[in-house]
Amino acid sequence: MQHTEPRSRQGGERKERSLTARGRSQTVRLRLWPVVGITLPLVAMTFGCSIAPRNFRGMTHPAAITRARSVGLGQGLPESQVIPPLISKLDDPDPVVRLSAHEELRRRSGQDFGYLPWAPPEERTKSVAQWRAWWGRRQGSLAKTSHNP
Repeated sequence: MQHTEPRSRQGGERKERSLTARGRSQTVRLRLWPVVGITLPLVAMTFGCSIAPRNFRGMTHPAAITRARSVGLGQGLPESQVIPPLISKLDDPDPVVRLSAHEELRRRSGQDFGYLPWAPPEERTKSVAQWRAWWGRRQGSLAKTSHNP
């Protein structure tokens, strides 16, 4: 079911364009794909379709990459909310999470205790115990200073 219609007249030439109902709908669909291709990812990012953590609570996420990336999102939170979860992540099954937690602990405390994130669990145990002991001492000193104005 084709018909022709004059498109324009220039210099006595008559241009004709063959149109079909099917051709028009394909043209419309082709014009919409760039809009959909740009809009859909933007909408997805807006509504949180991402593995990027938004806050420190991402430390409990099942995905290791999310746990590792949320380690650095504790800025502005009190040490009492940040340090214990970081120390617990030194025993995480994923070495990247352990590395991230150790780096954040080192940055915050200036301590190291010889911890190696890629070492076997039995080798990491001593360092993790030292981190826990350090935190116990730190909590004690923080409690003393907060009670003595």
